[in-house]
Amino acid sequence: MFILTSFNACLMVLLLCYVFYRLIKAKKAVMLVSFTIQLCALTIVVLSLANDVKISNSIELFYIVFGIIIPACFIIWDYRLILNSRRVAEGHADYITVKNEIIPQDENSLPEASCMGTSEISQRVMDVLENEDFVDDTITEINLLKDDLFFGIKKKLIKAENRYSQGNFDFAYDIYKGMLDITQTTGNLYFNYGNVCFKKGMYKEAISCYRKVLELDRLFEKKHLIYVNLGITYFNMEKTELALDNFFKALEINPECSTAKEGIGRIYTTTGREADAIMYYEDLLKNDNSNYELSLSLGKLLVELGYIDEAKVRFETCIKHKPGQAEAYILLGKLFMTVGQYSEATKVFKTYITTNNADYIGHYNLAECYFQNKEYKNAITEYMQTINYNPNSHESLYKLGLIYDETEEPEKAIDCFRAVIQIKRDFIDAYNNLGIVLAKSQRHVEALASYTEGIKQSPDNFRLYFNMGVVLFELKRYEDSSDAFARAVELNPADRDVYYYLGASLTELKQYDEAIKAYGRALDDRMQEGELYYNIAAVYALMKKQDIALDNLKKAVSKDSDIKREITRNSVFDYMRTNSDFIELVS
Repeated sequence: MFILTSFNACLMVLLLCYVFYRLIKAKKAVMLVSFTIQLCALTIVVLSLANDVKISNSIELFYIVFGIIIPACFIIWDYRLILNSRRVAEGHADYITVKNEIIPQDENSLPEASCMGTSEISQRVMDVLENEDFVDDTITEINLLKDDLFFGIKKKLIKAENRYSQGNFDFAYDIYKGMLDITQTTGNLYFNYGNVCFKKGMYKEAISCYRKVLELDRLFEKKHLIYVNLGITYFNMEKTELALDNFFKALEINPECSTAKEGIGRIYTTTGREADAIMYYEDLLKNDNSNYELSLSLGKLLVELGYIDEAKVRFETCIKHKPGQAEAYILLGKLFMTVGQYSEATKVFKTYITTNNADYIGHYNLAECYFQNKEYKNAITEYMQTINYNPNSHESLYKLGLIYDETEEPEKAIDCFRAVIQIKRDFIDAYNNLGIVLAKSQRHVEALASYTEGIKQSPDNFRLYFNMGVVLFELKRYEDSSDAFARAVELNPADRDVYYYLGASLTELKQYDEAIKAYGRALDDRMQEGELYYNIAAVYALMKKQDIALDNLKKAVSKDSDIKREITRNSVFDYMRTNSDFIELVS
């Protein structure tokens, strides 16, 4: 009897351990109840064994039923449930529902990158057009499929479209490719697959996809988009004649397609037919002078060709017809800034802000005008407005830091540069300027920390090593400073200033030969300062090479006669003061 009871106890312990494990994993009330009853039954068995007590049949039946039989049935049921859930998960693993969190971009706003120069904006590479109704159009083609497959495919299409919009072209590529392995009769699917191939730089594959859509044109209503994208793809492949042919085909189907018109103008421009491009745009504008896109494209072309006044007229026309659109204001304002007419640029951005006050781009560019004119008070106000509408405007914070440094408000400058780093960790200029302001405030240790952190972000930035070397030199850590300057020289051998400081560090380390080499590298035909020759002379004087030192002193004085005062005060030259040439030089 003892052996049988012991066996039951061991079996109950195993069952209790499994139920406890499932209780921890699933956290269900039924498991907690089962665990409690099992624990009670096990306690009875253990106590009976420990005290050698003979238990009644009813109690024995209780612990067998609730401690062994019911838990065993529960384990079998739980195991079957796990197997079924895994089969379901494997059968539907591809149909994961995702939350669509894409934030639509306001068509009247531009990214902060619109602060780029006018020439950069006007030379923007053409990009393929999107079919805004891609998902719905594709679903229409396959709406005869069974409901479960239909909803699964729709989820995958939405997921692919979301990732495509976020720039994850590899993910979208894999989904479209997999779906085309299932069905090859959906023109919309081929169209977006072609767009993904274009984004990945696979131009030949993109062409094949667009051609396939043309074969399936009965299922694709927006045929002009195919020809536009074919034209754009050929344009990026530098096959201008094929591109031109497809743009004209697009216009035959949809004469109002502004992208095709812009493409034709761009081809004329890139093939050296600027006059044809201008005539083409002007002919189109004769029939539609209020066309915003055409006027904007012509304005960009005129900027590229250097026709500033004509470009201004075009941008002003765009603003007249669509005063709510940002791009024409930005281009016109930047055009004025390019030619140094900051007051005119200020007027443009002020006008834009009156109708689009909440658009931070207008405030940012207005602040830039004030900054260039050194109207720092107004610039601060507009940069603050920019940050109010766009708290992540690291460029505004950076410019505020520059202003506060210029107006000798170091604490505010430090706060701004640190805020920039918090927003954009790889903004290297913020590390550099933070270190400079800290060093000027005699906070050398913090300055070194800033440069060190910047080097972690950009190990090949020579300016960080140079500025670090200057701080180390001021701390009289000459060996460390020479190492920093040497690293800066490796990264940018063309910078003459680094050699000068490297020479100074090596001089302090009494490595005179190396110092002379460094100073020699700092000299070139354009150098007009006598200070370098003066320092070289000091090094040779320390080496007791009087003739060479005297020769360099003469060169220094010939460049800058005020150096004579430095020569008379510097004890390095004391042993030369009895030399007649030296006396004549400093007299």
